[in-house]
Amino acid sequence: TTARLAGAAAPVPALFGLLVAYLLARVKFRGQNIFEFGALLAFAVPGTVLGVAYITAFNVPPFELTGTGLIIMVCFVFRNLPVSIRAGTAAFKQIDKSLDEASSMLGASTPTTLRRIILPLLRPALVTSLVYSFVRGMTTVSSVIFLVSAENELATTFIIGRVGNGEYGVALAYCTVLTLMMLAATWVIQWLVGERSLGRRKRQQEREQEKV
Repeated sequence: TTARLAGAAAPVPALFGLLVAYLLARVKFRGQNIFEFGALLAFAVPGTVLGVAYITAFNVPPFELTGTGLIIMVCFVFRNLPVSIRAGTAAFKQIDKSLDEASSMLGASTPTTLRRIILPLLRPALVTSLVYSFVRGMTTVSSVIFLVSAENELATTFIIGRVGNGEYGVALAYCTVLTLMMLAATWVIQWLVGERSLGRRKRQQEREQEKV
């Protein structure tokens, strides 16, 4: 259950955070500072307060989500979104705006520029956002301790329960499995997304290897 919810929620803050970072780094609009403050505010709120706030907000119709896995996923998304935004903003500041301008002058639309030019250069930020979102989803306690239920219990709350019952061996076993799952997921994410590489640098390295 923990891997399913964390894995389903991880891509959302990663991709949405990069879009927000694009607005903050490339687009100038009125109220930009207020928008940035609101986007990063979730990271400043304590996890316990956030969990109680979600119970209060989604405990009555029409958004009655208390006790479901969806409310846990929503908590994961907004809790991890600020890190994705900051990682994307830092990555955008390292990419020259002339690439965007050249793409626009050649007739490419904004979605095409993002997909074919900007996104390949943002692979390190995307990997960071995905890994952070997944790991935080697998290990978070304070923000979800009030959101779990019998049908959607997370590994962290289960481990805390075992420690409270004095079953330290079971708790340590679950911690070990949790650590191995996060290591495997990190490797899979890095393998799927890949690393950023410049063609000119790659060809130069191949020539140096041929000389050797």
